[in-house]
Amino acid sequence: MPIFRLMFIIAILAFLVVWVRTEVDRSGRAIGKLQNEVEVKEARNQYLKLEILRLSNPQTISQQAKEQFGFVPLHPSRVVVLDK
Repeated sequence: MPIFRLMFIIAILAFLVVWVRTEVDRSGRAIGKLQNEVEVKEARNQYLKLEILRLSNPQTISQQAKEQFGFVPLHPSRVVVLDK
């Protein structure tokens, strides 16, 4: 009877070791996946920050206004200032 108990305890411990190892592996894969997602989102964020800087440049705005809408700068003589 004591050998049966000892083998039962060893079997339970072996099961627990395998289960813990499986959970550690699963957690490691999940952490790796999340780290990859963070890197991708940080790169996208950096790209968008640079895009904001590029698009907020006055020269870029002027160029887009000319190309897309046909806007041209007014000659100063065409500017009319209204009094209050």
